[in-house]
Parts: sequence; structure tokens; C-alpha cells
Amino acid sequence: MNQKYEITDIVHPQYPWLHRIRALRDVREDVHAGDLGGFVQSEENLSQEGQCWVANNAVAAEESYISGDAIMWDYSCARGCAVISGKSRIGGEAIIEDHAIVTSGYVHGNVHISGNAKIFANAVTGGTPVIMEKASVYGELGGEIEVHEHAVILPGVVIDNPTIDVLHIRPDEIVVERKFKRESPVITPPPEYQPHPRASKKRSRGEER
Repeated sequence: MNQKYEITDIVHPQYPWLHRIRALRDVREDVHAGDLGGFVQSEENLSQEGQCWVANNAVAAEESYISGDAIMWDYSCARGCAVISGKSRIGGEAIIEDHAIVTSGYVHGNVHISGNAKIFANAVTGGTPVIMEKASVYGELGGEIEVHEHAVILPGVVIDNPTIDVLHIRPDEIVVERKFKRESPVITPPPEYQPHPRASKKRSRGEER
């Protein structure tokens, strides 16, 4: 297998068992051969396949695993048995730990995702959650959902939004950002209101005569 990175001798200033990685080839548009990345404990933390990457001072440690096209940057941290995959983007000082699974979404800020939390794309819309600021997630989130401020998604709570509307979850309220505009609705007419293809052709031929 053509390895995409190597583990260097550059140790983490606080955790000497963690080492910086270095790209051996171009990994993504912004990661080229020779570029230094973040810190890992071993090759078991970051897949050698795909475009996944640990950048800046981000850390992937213990039994955590980063794969797919996921990226971690800033001072974010994956630890425990956390799994981050797909096109997930983890930044700021976010911590993904325990048995949490993030397969899609944007996480940034002083966010805490732990326990058996799951962050994923909705199967219908493909929409993905955004978790920011100082939010904490212990439950499951999917679809167009934004978690703000100090909001907490408790263990056992499952919110999977199958619509294009965005659910903004704050500590004291849930606000719906509607994407459907009533002044310009896109509604498919029933068959009896749709011109028949053959009729259209006949009219066009008659007009030509």
C-alpha cells in the first residue's frame, strides 16, 4: 500500500507518547508531500487510505480512528474509542471521545461529543448537523440540525431531521429555519395539468404550416 504519511520523531509538548505526522504525498488540496500534520499515538489512529487527515495541533490518540475524508484541525482531539469518518470536519477545541461516532457534519468550538453519541447525515436529504460553541452531545443527531451555545443533547435522545428546514437548538429553545418560500413555491403539477408531449409536437407542426 502506498502510504500517505509517516510518524515523525517530533513529540507533543505535553504528551510525549504522541508524535507529529508528515505527508509522504499530496493528501488533499491543502496538504502536500512534506507537510507536517497534527499528532497521533500510532498508525492505528489515522487511516493510510482516503483523504482523512489530522492537521495543525489536533490529536488522535488511544483507540480513536480517523478514516474516509474526515479532517481534524486546530486543537481538536479524538480519544477513547471514538470513530470519525466520511466527510466530517472537526475543529476548534472539540473533543470526540468514549464510543462516539461521527460519520458526517461540522463540529467547531469547545464542543464535547461523548458517550454513545452519533452524528450522521440524514438518509433522505443528505443534510448534516453543525455543532458549535460550547454544545455537548450525548445522543444522536442527523440531518439539518445546528446546536448552539451551551445546548445539551442528552443520552438516549435521537433527532433525525428528514426535511430541508434547519432546526436550531439552543439551551432554552428550538427555532425552525424554513427553507420553503410560500411566495414562490415549487410544486409539481398533476398529470392532467401537464401538456402531452405528442400534443405539443402536433401544435408545433401545425404552427409551421
